[in-house]
Amino acid sequence: MNGISYTAINILGGKFCIKDNSGKVVYSSPADDGVIHFKFIDFNGDGYKDITVDLSTVDSGAQDLIIYDLKSKTFKFAGNCSNAEKIRNTKFYYTYEDCCMGRNWSSNLFYIADSKIINVGYINYKDGEGLSFYKVNGKKSVFVKKWNVRINGNTPITTGKHINFNLNNYWKNHWYSFIAQRS
Repeated sequence: MNGISYTAINILGGKFCIKDNSGKVVYSSPADDGVIHFKFIDFNGDGYKDITVDLSTVDSGAQDLIIYDLKSKTFKFAGNCSNAEKIRNTKFYYTYEDCCMGRNWSSNLFYIADSKIINVGYINYKDGEGLSFYKVNGKKSVFVKKWNVRINGNTPITTGKHINFNLNNYWKNHWYSFIAQRS
């Protein structure tokens, strides 16, 4: 990238780093999260390869995003991008993290600015509690609504009626309601 080649290294024990072609470490993971796998990918569509890092955690599919920042010509930790999907024709993405085979999961709605993931919405599902929806502004989460429903049809917990909930369709059709009138 920009005439510089980079090498990503996953050191036994979980430390992840990126070195430039001179061997200088230009990025080191902020924590020893236990990296399982990593992939160079142009995540944000700017023409430069970023890196998704699959983490060894309790949650299935936990991933971090490391963005190549053209301004500083280095890599920067952007945040959690677990199983992220881009919402077509928008600048927004959504994540999906499942920790209990569909019984407890969460999803963040976000965009990327200045090489950082900016969360603007959040959905949380828990068997026995239903679906909860939040707007996110900085570190503050504001409760929007709750649906007393069940998504996992074979659960013994009867919170409410069973619904088929498609996360992709929900975010595709409602992303704008999480960003409107933001302060």
